[in-house]
Amino acid sequence: MISIILTIIAFILIASLYVNQPLTLNLRAYISTIIIGFIITIYHLIHLTIPYDLTSLMLIASLFILIKHRHLFNFKRGRLFLKHMFIYLYRIILFLSACIYISTVDIPIINGLALWFATIAYSTIFAFICYISWSSAYGSHLFSKNVDLIMVLGAGIFTEEVTPMLAERLNCAIKVYESQKHSPYMLVSGGQGPDEPITEALAMKRYLIAKGVPEKRILMEEQSTNTYTNFQYSKPIIEGHFGRRAQFLCVTSQFHILRSLRLANKVGLEFYGLGSHTPYHFFSIALIKDFLGLMYQYKVILTIYFAIIFWVSLIRMIIV
Repeated sequence: MISIILTIIAFILIASLYVNQPLTLNLRAYISTIIIGFIITIYHLIHLTIPYDLTSLMLIASLFILIKHRHLFNFKRGRLFLKHMFIYLYRIILFLSACIYISTVDIPIINGLALWFATIAYSTIFAFICYISWSSAYGSHLFSKNVDLIMVLGAGIFTEEVTPMLAERLNCAIKVYESQKHSPYMLVSGGQGPDEPITEALAMKRYLIAKGVPEKRILMEEQSTNTYTNFQYSKPIIEGHFGRRAQFLCVTSQFHILRSLRLANKVGLEFYGLGSHTPYHFFSIALIKDFLGLMYQYKVILTIYFAIIFWVSLIRMIIV
């Protein structure tokens, strides 16, 4: 009964993402849903029962995602992206199945370790489905709040022009800028890598000016070399221009927004988030990379969870 109630709560949190409301479109709701899934998994692990409830939720959430993005089936790159994602899913399910099989073998310790690895694989699938659900919601959300600052995170450039992916971020920010009742500031953040002719911030500033954004409304941060330093070096700029009650929006690619918001929190900044479209030719790799990077930011939670399921797995296999 406890696991069913928790599954219903998790379902409500995920389903709410599909009605364009802001209440659950945040990091707290995301990690809370994952923690609920972890608790359900521990419950079934203790009782050595099959988690039909959580598995059903995962299937329903996956169906929601496929229905929402059904347009991917209509063009080659979309189908190729789905193919890559299904291959990743197939591999982890294969690993999960192998571990479950080994856990049934009557070899002490080995079967407990196999059950532990199986539980980790199962939990990873659930967490990744949550990650895709929230990333997708950030990418399709119709942002309507008034903000004082729109911060756009940089991405690698090869010439003095912005790349298509960076242009998507900037276009997304411009759309919000033009919808505001007043003219907010735009903060472009990105330094200069060893193979970049100019700073990413300068390239972004030029793009915004060309699109009609007044130069006096553009702030620049040109020292950062990664997402964490984007916020670390932008914090003094933000604090120098705005008071505590100011509202900020962070715009980046949809696969990147959750990790960005988490890193912003780590330096003491609170942002709304909005994700832009990502080219599909490397979207699958970007999703996996940023998912792992995001979950690493919750390493304390993961360490506690892995420790709990480790000991539960070993003890349950010993006393069976």
